[in-house]
Amino acid sequence: MKRLPPLHALRAFDAAVRTGSFTRAGEALHVTQGAISRQIKQLEDWLGKSVFVRHYQGLILTPAGSVLAKGLDAAFGTIQDAVEQIQHLGARQRIAVNVPETFASRWLAPRLRGFHGRHPDIDLSITTGAVTNLRDAQQYDCLVMFLEEPWAKGDCRLLRQEHYVAVASPELWVDGAEPNLAHATLLHVLAGAKRLQIWENWFASLGIRHIDPRPGIAFSTMDQAINAAVSGAGVAVVDAPMAERDLAENRLRRIGVHELTGSHGYWFVEPRERALRDPAHSAVVALFQSWLLEVSRGAGVVR
Repeated sequence: MKRLPPLHALRAFDAAVRTGSFTRAGEALHVTQGAISRQIKQLEDWLGKSVFVRHYQGLILTPAGSVLAKGLDAAFGTIQDAVEQIQHLGARQRIAVNVPETFASRWLAPRLRGFHGRHPDIDLSITTGAVTNLRDAQQYDCLVMFLEEPWAKGDCRLLRQEHYVAVASPELWVDGAEPNLAHATLLHVLAGAKRLQIWENWFASLGIRHIDPRPGIAFSTMDQAINAAVSGAGVAVVDAPMAERDLAENRLRRIGVHELTGSHGYWFVEPRERALRDPAHSAVVALFQSWLLEVSRGAGVVR
């Protein structure tokens, strides 16, 4: 490690820059004006260059002093940020999170016990209202968004891509035979007023052209479609992790072995301007992000 000037001399210099005089710098540091003068002299001897020009109107930075002042401002700012983050450690924190409704109820909620066990001092406030613009996003510390590509207005990390399977209630199996999709009621998911093209993509991936993918029952969320499938109302193509507990406990059964990776994924988003406003709190949000990434990429069935 390279040698640095004495810390007390750097503190005296920084105080003199901020206050504009040795006298006021001494008052800020609770030492005499003479002590500040001696520390600045020690700093100049160490550097081999003057840092101030003494002027009857006050102190004027030399070129060397300007370089040092800029560097110290950045360095002390970094130290201050670190101290604030340390002070937050162990203190109770609250993170406001917005996530899609199905993600909240079917994926996140069953896993929250694990997060709280690891971070008992972090409280979560979870909402599911739709967010489409930066102004709305800035109400939250972070979001999970269902997107086809990264959101340009925030710092994004992909948690996982959607992964589809076809499912139905075991009640729809007849004499061991799975439901015939050509005669089954298809369950759909809406995005606003439009129906998502899930069944179209599913049939296309199988090369099936003789089944009309449009008829059936449409729901505003995948959670509702999964619940309808559990009740035997029809067959659904669903994001497998959202139905993992129903599959594990045999409330749903897979139809065939075909799987399909979708075009959308679940993205962790931290609104960029919010992260810049509060870097200390952003460090707490990073703990939640790290946990989400770990669980998204390594979790099996939740029982």
